[in-house]
Amino acid sequence: MLASLVFFALAACAASPLDVRLTSGAFRGTLNVSTRIESWLGLRYATPPTGVLRFRAPVALPQAPRRVPLVVADKFGNACQQDADPGLNAPVSEDCLFLNVYRPAGVNASAKLPVLFWIHGGAFRHGAGSEIDPTAMVQRSSEIGKPIIYVSINYRLNTFGFLASSLVPDEDLNVGLLDSRMALEFLHQNIAAFGGDPSKITIWGQSAGAGTVQAHVMFPPPDGRQLFRAAMADSSVGPFKSAPFARQYDEPGKPFAQLLNLTGCTFGSKALACLRAVDEFFRANPALKVLENITQSMIKTVLNGQLWEAAVGGPNSFMPERPSARVASGRFLRVPYLAGTNNNEGTSFADTLLPTAIPPTTSLQIENANFEAYIRGLVLDGRTISGSTVRTIQSMYPKDDPENGAPFNSNSSLFDRGAAFYTDEMFLGPRRLFFDKAATVEDMGPLFAYLFMEFEPGADPMRGVTHASELDFLFGKVTDPSETEFVRTFQTMWINFVHDMNPGANWPRFEAGTQLVMQLKNGNITAIPDIFHTAETKFLESKRVLDEFEK
Repeated sequence: MLASLVFFALAACAASPLDVRLTSGAFRGTLNVSTRIESWLGLRYATPPTGVLRFRAPVALPQAPRRVPLVVADKFGNACQQDADPGLNAPVSEDCLFLNVYRPAGVNASAKLPVLFWIHGGAFRHGAGSEIDPTAMVQRSSEIGKPIIYVSINYRLNTFGFLASSLVPDEDLNVGLLDSRMALEFLHQNIAAFGGDPSKITIWGQSAGAGTVQAHVMFPPPDGRQLFRAAMADSSVGPFKSAPFARQYDEPGKPFAQLLNLTGCTFGSKALACLRAVDEFFRANPALKVLENITQSMIKTVLNGQLWEAAVGGPNSFMPERPSARVASGRFLRVPYLAGTNNNEGTSFADTLLPTAIPPTTSLQIENANFEAYIRGLVLDGRTISGSTVRTIQSMYPKDDPENGAPFNSNSSLFDRGAAFYTDEMFLGPRRLFFDKAATVEDMGPLFAYLFMEFEPGADPMRGVTHASELDFLFGKVTDPSETEFVRTFQTMWINFVHDMNPGANWPRFEAGTQLVMQLKNGNITAIPDIFHTAETKFLESKRVLDEFEK
């Protein structure tokens, strides 16, 4: 066990207000006396996805017996397979399906508090629930009289979470997404023990985590269960940057075919069994994580490390059709939904276009060729993007145009073009596509859209208001005195939504007739029309272009 054990039955020990009995066992939390936050760390929510369960849908934990040892839950569970990183605050392992629970001190088990369920980002290849400290958010919820419980989770990543092939059964496609669904099911059974209300769960994520949130809104369980009452998506990519069909990964040179080649496995009925067993040959030396090492070597060969994306499967898969088709159909949950983007999202994804990577040129022809290579490199098979689409994109984001990335320009034409395009293609356009449709759907929950415009003090101006920068404000990392009131206001909006399903009286709903977006900027929080970059996003979200980018 990752947490320490107290070797006696719960019934035989002196009860503590931090002792909880769950379907999975008995656990004792800890109190941080300086922050007044209580926490339970490293709670397993599913059977370890190892051995024969590698690449398979998560399996629920068995019901614990009546008398069990009490586990002191004071250590994070393992992060899922990825390169080790001190920022994860946890070791890395395939045995990684853990969650963490935080609440204000002194909460009664009968409190029925709203629950904020956090899904981390990281391009579906890195990150963990343990890397973010929610203390500031939980403290702020108590300060404003709207206390919440915060839950963070791990889910399987890269090859272990998103292996795709025609050989993968429908029910085992996109297990990284199925993991968070399983965690929500675990919460429904157990969050009341912490004083939470299972009928008041709001799911929240950023980047890939936001994509997961949107995916749960768009592709709920087929049996009709609704596992949350509201959703928040910071910088969702709609929900995925691209969504190829699973069979496309089998093609020569594509990730599944490469994986078989690099492991020595053969395509066919025994391929998955071979991939499950590949590390068994090295059990005597567990440091040789064969599949993980091969995965990391493959990640280094693709643009932005995006080796796998969530894949479209058959009728029994998590995602049986392309997301853009699901949006167009209007067949998604009618839950309250808050989502938005940052002004310069793309600057975090265009480093391969910097002058240090590609020398600047005065030649439009050379720069356009480099821009085209970047555009095509964003999808599994760049041949799906037509020459006409590439030329239109190049013309919409012209060379040496100061509007690209404004007001934060790097003076590198190629970088600014790529970053501006990426912002619209992967973030603004997808948010707009979903909101424009959802606003017309009968019985849709209230919609709240935002544009985050606040530059973080001390950050690199070349990056602008970049991807994930809003999280430093929300989680209390921005301590510049000039930002104090803005941080409090910003945190209060998110907490209000979790507690009341409305961020506040001054934030207008996004409706088909008005289409207002809340601009979030220190000293200028105001509703603005959703009309910026409309020509670009109208083209990028047209059906033809969506199909070419396999969205």
